[in-house]
Amino acid sequence: MAKSMVERYEQLLRQDPTSSVFVELAKALLEKGDAARAIEVCGQGISHHPASVVGRVLWGKALIQQGRPAEAMDQFEQAISIEKDNPYAYNLIGEVLLQHRLYRSALPILRKALALQPNDGRVKQWLEQTEQAFAGGPAPVFANLMGLEKPSSDEDASSEEASKDEASSPTVAPMAAARLRAAALGDAAKLKPASAGAAPAGDAPVAARADVASEASAKDAGQGRTNADAEGSAQAGSDVGAAEQGGPAVLSGDAAPRDGADGGSDASASLGLLNRPVPVSSVLGAELPSLDLGLGDEDAPPRGAADEAASEAQAPSEDSANEQRADAEQDSGAVADPPTQQVSIAEEPAAAPEPEASGDVDEPQAGAAPAEDAGASGAGGLLGDLPPPAPAEPRPVVASTPATPRGSGGKRSLLEDIPDAVPAPAATAAKATARKPDTEALTAEYEKELRAKLAREAAKTSFIARHGVKAAGAVVGVVVLAIVVFSFINIRARQGGQTLSETLARAEDLIIQDTGASLDAALAQLEKARDMDESSSRAWALTAWAHALRYADHGQASEDRRQALEALERPGVKDAAPAQVLVTNVLVADERGRALARSALLGSQQDSSEVHALAGSLLLEAKEEKQALERFDRALRTSGANVRALVALGDYYKASEDFPQAIEMYERARKKSPEHPSARIGQAEARLALYQDLEAALTDVARLAEDPKLPSSLKARQQLVHGELLSAQGKHAEARALLSKGTQGPLAFEFQLALGAASRAAGTLDAAQAAYEAALKLRPKSEEAREGLGRALLDRDREREVLTRLEADGGRKVALVRGAAYARLGDWKKARAELARTRVNDRYPPEAVSWLALADAAEGNGAQARELLEKALHAAKRPRNDMRLALGQLYWRERAYDKAQALFEEAQKDPRDYEAACSLGRLMLSRGLPDMALKPLTQAVERNGAHGEARDALGRTLLALGRTQDALKQFEAWQLENPGSAAAHKGFALALFHAGRRKDAEGAVQRSVKLASDDAEAHKLRAAILFGAGDARGGFSALERANKLDPKDAGTFCEIALAFMRQGNSGNAEAAFAAARREGPDATCGRVGELYAQLPGGGRGAARTLEDLAARAPTVWDKAFARATMARALLGAGAVKDARTAADEAVRLAPFDGRAQLALGMVALRQKQEDVARAALEKAVELEPADGLARLALADALVREPGALPRAVESYEAFLKLAGGSNEAARVKKALPSLKKKAAR
Repeated sequence: MAKSMVERYEQLLRQDPTSSVFVELAKALLEKGDAARAIEVCGQGISHHPASVVGRVLWGKALIQQGRPAEAMDQFEQAISIEKDNPYAYNLIGEVLLQHRLYRSALPILRKALALQPNDGRVKQWLEQTEQAFAGGPAPVFANLMGLEKPSSDEDASSEEASKDEASSPTVAPMAAARLRAAALGDAAKLKPASAGAAPAGDAPVAARADVASEASAKDAGQGRTNADAEGSAQAGSDVGAAEQGGPAVLSGDAAPRDGADGGSDASASLGLLNRPVPVSSVLGAELPSLDLGLGDEDAPPRGAADEAASEAQAPSEDSANEQRADAEQDSGAVADPPTQQVSIAEEPAAAPEPEASGDVDEPQAGAAPAEDAGASGAGGLLGDLPPPAPAEPRPVVASTPATPRGSGGKRSLLEDIPDAVPAPAATAAKATARKPDTEALTAEYEKELRAKLAREAAKTSFIARHGVKAAGAVVGVVVLAIVVFSFINIRARQGGQTLSETLARAEDLIIQDTGASLDAALAQLEKARDMDESSSRAWALTAWAHALRYADHGQASEDRRQALEALERPGVKDAAPAQVLVTNVLVADERGRALARSALLGSQQDSSEVHALAGSLLLEAKEEKQALERFDRALRTSGANVRALVALGDYYKASEDFPQAIEMYERARKKSPEHPSARIGQAEARLALYQDLEAALTDVARLAEDPKLPSSLKARQQLVHGELLSAQGKHAEARALLSKGTQGPLAFEFQLALGAASRAAGTLDAAQAAYEAALKLRPKSEEAREGLGRALLDRDREREVLTRLEADGGRKVALVRGAAYARLGDWKKARAELARTRVNDRYPPEAVSWLALADAAEGNGAQARELLEKALHAAKRPRNDMRLALGQLYWRERAYDKAQALFEEAQKDPRDYEAACSLGRLMLSRGLPDMALKPLTQAVERNGAHGEARDALGRTLLALGRTQDALKQFEAWQLENPGSAAAHKGFALALFHAGRRKDAEGAVQRSVKLASDDAEAHKLRAAILFGAGDARGGFSALERANKLDPKDAGTFCEIALAFMRQGNSGNAEAAFAAARREGPDATCGRVGELYAQLPGGGRGAARTLEDLAARAPTVWDKAFARATMARALLGAGAVKDARTAADEAVRLAPFDGRAQLALGMVALRQKQEDVARAALEKAVELEPADGLARLALADALVREPGALPRAVESYEAFLKLAGGSNEAARVKKALPSLKKKAAR
């Protein structure tokens, strides 16, 4: 790898010691051959990433490069222990073992890997090839399984091939090496002079792992040979010794056959036989004679002549070499026995080979070039690029202890839970045929003797002598490691586990959130950053910015201003962070320097989000909206999460009444800073204006009140919107109490307006009017305050006072209120003039459009007005209730009752709208459904107790349902609320009339007529009251006035007909009832009156009709009229009992109705119940003193009693005076003179 890449990885690791880039750095260092540095990097990386499998495998690779296989195996074991069921580590370790041809160790690993991933074809192929190689077949051919390293290029392959050719050199005879090993064991009798001048070369490794370490040493270079004769004999001897002794490679089962193309080394060198102990017979006490144990087939020709040495020196084929190695293993029993003890022999550096071979046995010939493994070097993989081990320095002979099985309490072996591999039976059987029985026996006997002696020697060595140095080194290493780890943890804890760049990034993010808590946290982070690097200009710039924001938005503490200015004076801050410097200067500038700081910021060319955001806010203050919006756009393009820019934009859209856009800006700001107080308050205000998500807004604002970091400048706004939301949710008492607290604060005017609105919503219009008047005192020219006052007066039905107190040129909002006042008074011409002043660019406000449509309808253009409102309602994104109400009233006029009802019900869903509920109730009442009108009318009165129309409709509904006393309370309250309302006095008079308080009713109706002399209904009611007072002339006069004012009123015609009936003029009465039916087909009085005029005729047929009419009559007085008429019809038909029932029901429904009392008296008289009849008839005359028929019936009852004859004569005379033209008048006139004589006696 190029040096620049290593430096780049090192730079990244210095910036973040916890980064996982250490893996790439370790790879790069291993490719460079810097194993020591790779070990250090892996150690540091594993301390942060203890679960890194690749890191531990790379660590082991580096250790192997340094010749430390035991420590490498520790890392491999830890890699597997990270997750035993993860095939990843098994794949890596299997790859390493195969690259080094350690097949015995690789087999259980590969089987475990295949068990964990049975569908992986590559692992299965590896296992099959490894089993074949272990049984003597060819070496596996594989690519790296995990792809940790780049495959070798063609150029690398060619260079390696060249190096292998150069590495070929003569080797020392293996028999000489065997004698040297015998000497190392301390048995002088087994030593013989070295023949053929062979000298030892290569290094026997120390036994660390029985399998891996010994197998790795089997790849060391072989000994040189002096001549062809010595080479032939020595080779044969060493082959036999290695096979029978069962050296480390054979015992581990991992001996790998060498490829014949590995170079010019001979077969024995390529097989690594020189590192195996030479068998020595303990019985003979001397070296075993050299045996001809050829590695070829049984029938291979023997080696003899020197001229055949060159051809015999070539490496045997792959198959024959593997087969011979397997034979050696089978003979020695290495598969079943534990590894033997090895002895390291001190070696001198090998001498350079002479150009010609010498026959002198005293001069050693050396060749120390190891044979390269083509399979390992060419295949790539995790350890594919390991360099050959360096020559070791001379060292003394030290006997090592034999490997013993680990106890259950010790550290588990890497392959403890994996079964050993067993060669294939077919291969074993094939090798058995190639054995030589006598050689096998000698080898086995020698091996037993050698093991016994080595075990005795090892037992004599003490534990301290064997492991003292290691234990001391381990203790020192643990102490040093503990100190390093503790220091590292302590430093990281003080730094919060963050680097300098991470700390600064976190601080900047907290500053952008722009809350009191986030600024405090940012300053704490910046303090840590300055502890890491006191000279960091970025840290000081952010510190200045944070203190400036705290100074500007959180109390303007002089300490924050001082610290901000001091931070700006730090070296390098102004050059490193010019944007923060400009913003900080503006935020902390005093009166003298403010203009200069703002000018510098507005003229700056810095493309910074903070600069653009602050510049936009300054431009908005200067009313330069277009430039401000451009700056905000640039700020958000630079940083879409600039909270201050988003909040400023939200405030701008809210002030422009673009509330949906404002809510979007606030929501974007809250995504970055969920607790930002300005964003939360602004969002709540926009939601309140749209009347959306009020519950969520109220919850959020109420929680904000508990925030101790809420800036004092925002506390009033929070309290204001909190109160408004409480009022919108119907919690009027809480809202008014909260809003009253702010009427003396910095936002007193706004609080007075909000208090007035809350009072209007609560129905306390006197308090609302007082609040608006107080707001006008604070700002006399405020259009909002005057509008609020006008609407409060309209709610109280004081239209004329609105026109008096609000000037005509008070602005568009005032003109709209004045237009509504004129419309309610019915002066549509003046209403149009006022509404025309609300037009802007030929567009009217929605409320003005509604009033204009009603004006058109009143002037006869109802269809056009309806079409206009329908289009406007469908085109509106958010239909307004005033449009729904206006269109519903037009439908009502056109008798499209279902459409009108649907619009009123939709508008009624708004809890603040009382007019919709009132309209719905009035519609139900007009359709004769007082029971369905009661609920919406009650709701309307609850929402606005001063709304006269709702009070009137509710009172009439209660009267219709027979709840006269409740109705009287409603009218009385309305009369007291608005004593100048003619409708209030009229309703009060109506309730008094039905309550039997005729005298009080007369006074109330007189006040009503005086206030509104053109009210036809008032005159009609006055006529009924006058008739009840016995003033028939005055009654007829009032009826004439009512009929003149409203000639199409069915109720007036009914009253006229009843007046005729009082006179006994049934013909005129019948005509009047017919007129009532003509004008009001659904009027109950007209239909009942037609039958009433025909009494006492009609019979049972009329009675059935009257019973149906009584059941469907909307009011109790209409029901009573029908029942009374029914009783008299049944009485005429002779059904006295049924007549009595109907009469009693009529009296129950309307106890103060003279006609009902008359019917009861007449029926009781027929039943000879004179007392009941006389009482009922006297009550009828009292209630209807102008009714001639009631006088006649009373006289007929009194004439039966001798003592009541004078009163009877008086009643007859009154009858003749009132109804002298009736059919009964002739009878009375005839009988009256005789009755007078009797009375005079």
